[in-house]
Amino acid sequence: MPPASPHEERPLLLLFVYAFFRTFFRLFNRIEVIGLEKLPSDGPLIVASNHLSNADPPALLSHVALVRLPNVIAKRELFDIWPVGYFLKSWGAIPVDRAREGGDLGALRGCLTALKRGGCLSIFPEGTRAKGRVLKPKAGVALLAHKSGAPVLCVRIFNSENFLKLGKITIKYGGIRRFEPPADGDLKAAYTRFSETIMSDIFSITEEQ
Repeated sequence: MPPASPHEERPLLLLFVYAFFRTFFRLFNRIEVIGLEKLPSDGPLIVASNHLSNADPPALLSHVALVRLPNVIAKRELFDIWPVGYFLKSWGAIPVDRAREGGDLGALRGCLTALKRGGCLSIFPEGTRAKGRVLKPKAGVALLAHKSGAPVLCVRIFNSENFLKLGKITIKYGGIRRFEPPADGDLKAAYTRFSETIMSDIFSITEEQ
């Protein structure tokens, strides 16, 4: 079953959920979003961000939704929780089995389907919360950019690990990068380089104006 297309269907309940999160982060974390105008309003797009805490998905996605409703990758375990799983599916979430050897091909197909339908896909290339560690990015962002032709918009989230302490959260958008197939045909090495470049682009975004 292909993922839902929230950018086309715009379910009313999802709009309310995103509005709730925007209000929550504005009231309790004084959230500041910089550069949202860089986000294209249509066409296939991958939004790639660093990952600090569980607050990142709702903080990022609820503001992306001001421009367009995104698809998002979510761990498969969440889909087994009722009614969470029902809403995730109807809102365009794509389940991924992080423990599957060699990667989850079903999740990959779902992401490509969403992008080829002109959707916006939010992804965290590190694959999990960094928790102060320096993580090697997964190659998925490069593979998706290559197979779909979608550009990658880099975003950096600051201080979300302190959201429970009511610390200020900042989300800042950077530049767009496209995958260029390598001249030597070595896609595996090219995917690694591109994924590392995307993370470098993300961490080159500074909080200062």
